[in-house]
Amino acid sequence: MITTVDVETSWQRNENGGYDPSPFHKDNILVSVGLDSKYGEEYYFTNHSERIDRGCAVRIQEVLNNTTLLVGHNIKFDLMWLLEAGFKYTGRVYDTMLGEYILNKGIRKSLTLEMCCRRRKIGSKDSSVKEWMDRGVSFENIPVDIVEEYGKIDVQITRRLFDSQMADFKLEKNKDLLMTAKMMNEFLVVLSDMERNGININIEDLNNVEREFRAEFAYLKQKIDKIVYKQMGDTKINLSSPEQLSWLIYSLKPKDKKEWSKIFNIGIDKSTGKSKKRPQYSRLQFRNLVADNTVPIFRTVASQCLPCNGKGVIKRIKKDGSPFKNYSKCSDCDGDGYVYTEMAKYAGFRQRPRSIFDVAESGFKTDKLTLNKIAAEAEGEFKDFIDSIVRHNAVDTYLNTFVEGLKNFTNEKGFLHPKFMQAVTATGRLSSRDPNFQNQPRGKTFPIRKVVTSRFDKGSILEIDFAQLEFRTAVYLAQDSQGMEDIKNNIDVHQYTADIIGVSRQDAKAHTFKPLYGGVTGTEDEKRYYTKFLEKYKGIKSWHDKLQSEAIRYKRIKLPTGREYSFPYAERTPWGGSTYGTQIKNYPVQGFATADIVPLACINIYKLMRKQSVKSLLVNTVHDSIVADVYPGEEDVMSKIFNQGTADVIPALKQYYNIDFNIPLDTELKIGYDWLNMKEVNND
Repeated sequence: MITTVDVETSWQRNENGGYDPSPFHKDNILVSVGLDSKYGEEYYFTNHSERIDRGCAVRIQEVLNNTTLLVGHNIKFDLMWLLEAGFKYTGRVYDTMLGEYILNKGIRKSLTLEMCCRRRKIGSKDSSVKEWMDRGVSFENIPVDIVEEYGKIDVQITRRLFDSQMADFKLEKNKDLLMTAKMMNEFLVVLSDMERNGININIEDLNNVEREFRAEFAYLKQKIDKIVYKQMGDTKINLSSPEQLSWLIYSLKPKDKKEWSKIFNIGIDKSTGKSKKRPQYSRLQFRNLVADNTVPIFRTVASQCLPCNGKGVIKRIKKDGSPFKNYSKCSDCDGDGYVYTEMAKYAGFRQRPRSIFDVAESGFKTDKLTLNKIAAEAEGEFKDFIDSIVRHNAVDTYLNTFVEGLKNFTNEKGFLHPKFMQAVTATGRLSSRDPNFQNQPRGKTFPIRKVVTSRFDKGSILEIDFAQLEFRTAVYLAQDSQGMEDIKNNIDVHQYTADIIGVSRQDAKAHTFKPLYGGVTGTEDEKRYYTKFLEKYKGIKSWHDKLQSEAIRYKRIKLPTGREYSFPYAERTPWGGSTYGTQIKNYPVQGFATADIVPLACINIYKLMRKQSVKSLLVNTVHDSIVADVYPGEEDVMSKIFNQGTADVIPALKQYYNIDFNIPLDTELKIGYDWLNMKEVNND
């Protein structure tokens, strides 16, 4: 039996003043449940100020017991609310939001129920409830007849949307997408369990990490401020501004930014989405152009602004001589309170830009890669400054993005419930929010992962990583013979990259991905490596060319799984490539690796865990890794489940998509007290 479901809930404001719509906030409540099945439409109020339907739980569970396919729009939300409310359901699910996303084939369109139904001309939502909520009325206090009508319409149009999508999947042009839909909905069930399980956060460790890095941040700021004053005098520098930081490093700024941009052809080509092809200048030409189009920056001495007496604001006088009520910013000092007099001494470190790759839109580059390259050649105080700036920026990002993110979204029980989203990225790659747990720093330089610990007394954290998954995926898709040989001989492609460019293996990964994904080269080292990579892996280069031709001819590209990406405006460029070249090369690798292979591994592991009735829990998946919270005594069985589940990916590719994947998928299994301090487990 197919049942369409839609739940309505009431959310309370969280500590940050926003709304958390999840069922994990202690004050959030399930208000109503709407069902549409062979029994007809049914609507029940579980918690409303005007009405509570007694005995509705029994009836709702009865319908769920007889349901073989549960349908909803963003059904993970409905499913988790039902399960958290105590209802049981272990059958199949279908998400009409995911269905629409798959049928859109990589084209970004609104996936709200309202917009999906509008595009298909199958009805629209009732707006009456929104009008009440806009007035600040919570859902459980909106008149019951309005809520019921609103909920019934949602159930009805969701069912129509489901029927419309099923008809689309039967079309010849879409029939290969049906298995992708089946797999993604199976994965949705796994993600809903992960989200419900949550991630245990050791609050004490989190507070210790925060204190440690706030102390380091304060020390670095004090140190940098002293160096800045020594170099710039009284000129205030906002080190968060790339432009102002460049003044300090290069002691120069452009005379005219428009002319500067014109000379160096900075910017993005709108037709391709790529950086414009830069003009070629010799070192001498480049040096002369910089000299002709920049002005030096001098050290300054500050003196109190006389018109405003150093206050930065001044009373404006009306024509009749009376002052205006409010103060105005002082024009003489631009609200700073001080005026600056240049001294006959250059400010900053007077670093010489070496080539056009040091040039940015507003002057000179100060990105992390550029600063690291400068630091490698710098000496003395200048090197100390650059190293301190790089670390200061990293610590600032770490505190604001990661530490604060965890603090804001960890609940009173010490659990984090990130919201996993399958229909956000164009490739199908998983994303998450509240917080973004798909982007947590690795390694011990920023030890945020140490705060993720087991919820079980004497439990542990288990993680399995696919080795070089994107590279192996690209080699398979391209059937690159050299890549196959390197994989057979256990050649580490990231170390190969590191040796050529001269960076650490971890930093080298971003460079490895660029030629795989068709990324834009920037530095001379990147350009040299890119050339070497494609000379070595000629099959990948040929495959890239084939993809671009396919996109231009058919306006789409297709994965072996049937997943499609549309490029309706792809055209041949004058230099032989294609518009949207980066996306055309990127989507298949990222999509097949992290949107097809990793979800299959998660599904396999989840089924094995249920079959063996373990107490351990799946809690997270990050790109090419899967994480579990392991119950004490289940370390061995969970290690075997993880190894078996990932090993079964290749048979699963055959089962789901009839794909003969001829590249071995190696994995690394680690276990530890926390997510940072882990030791490798024998994979045999």
